[in-house]
Amino acid sequence: MTPLWFAIALLIFAMCYAIWQTCRRRAGWSAVSVDALPAMPALALIALGLGLLSFIVRLVMRVGTEFLWLQLGYFSCYAFFYIAGCAAARSGLLERITLRDAAGWLIVSILAISTLPLMLLIRGRLGGFEGGWNINAFYYAIWDPAVAFGVILGLLAAAQRWGRNSTQIVSRLGSTAFGALILHPPVLVALSVLAMPWAEAPVLKFIVISCAACVASFVSVA
Repeated sequence: MTPLWFAIALLIFAMCYAIWQTCRRRAGWSAVSVDALPAMPALALIALGLGLLSFIVRLVMRVGTEFLWLQLGYFSCYAFFYIAGCAAARSGLLERITLRDAAGWLIVSILAISTLPLMLLIRGRLGGFEGGWNINAFYYAIWDPAVAFGVILGLLAAAQRWGRNSTQIVSRLGSTAFGALILHPPVLVALSVLAMPWAEAPVLKFIVISCAACVASFVSVA
């Protein structure tokens, strides 16, 4: 998978959103807006639906199978969260998520994550997690949104509580993050090649090159 797969996916979603907005305005349709976070049972049904949809998609496009450098087996959740984010952004809902809102899903995510080693221990030898008509594929398809809901809501709540008063440097880094993401592969490869003669422990080289590549990528787009 190309290191820029996420940037490619975002550009595809952004183009689809721009086309939709153009068609919506010409047709005179009202914009969709989500003003409040749905109750946990409603979100649970959505998560279950996303899991079932992912399971069906992975019958054809299994995890690890790429189409134009994209693993479409994951895209049911990706597309939903992009659309939900666009709808929630109109009302400022994303900036109003609290730890209380996220608490229930954080518990669900922690429980889901804790089941993965157990499933690998008990059923890992059977394989099939990447897709197919089997229990392992069904489990992993449901596991994805169960973890994603808690992680996303938890990060939004954490940003609301601890990241509201951002500094000028943080704001600047945020505005150039997408450019740094696009630029980082050649920067990382170049630094890795330069560091090949460096006779140090692989872990130390990994830490140093990773940090240097991150800084260099942001500096290059600043």
